[in-house]
This record gives sequence, C-alpha cells and structure tokens, in this order.
Amino acid sequence: MPAYVLIIDVFGLILAVIGFSMAFRQDFVRRLVGRPPRPASSVNENSDPLTYILRIAGIMMMAFGIAIGGMVTMFTLA
Repeated sequence: MPAYVLIIDVFGLILAVIGFSMAFRQDFVRRLVGRPPRPASSVNENSDPLTYILRIAGIMMMAFGIAIGGMVTMFTLA
C-alpha cells in the first residue's frame, strides 16, 4: 500500500477520534476550548446550545474521517 494511503488513513483516524470526542466526551472538549462545564440538570437537560453544536459538528467530523479513509483505502485496493 502506498505511503499516501497510510497518511490519509491516519488523518481520517485522527478526525474520527476528534469527532467522537466532540460528540460524546463533551466535558473534555469544553475544558480544551476554555468553556464552562455543562449546566446542571434542569427541566430540560439539553438546553445548552453548545451541546448541540458539539454533537452535530462531532458526528459530521467523525463521519468525514471514516468516509475519507475508507474511500481512499478501497479505491487503492480495487
């Protein structure tokens, strides 16, 4: 397998890990960007807009990382 495929696969893996962290490990990401932790549970526990932003952007980034790595690898192996 050529070196550029491995480089793109590592890049895709990094994107997938970052996206997973943004979507599902939000307290860690909030500390990294200097934002306050999630507010305590209230009537609507998902009322913080940053929660939705991190979920949507994280899933999109994770899907892009998986897709770009998978496509390049599959086209190279075909």
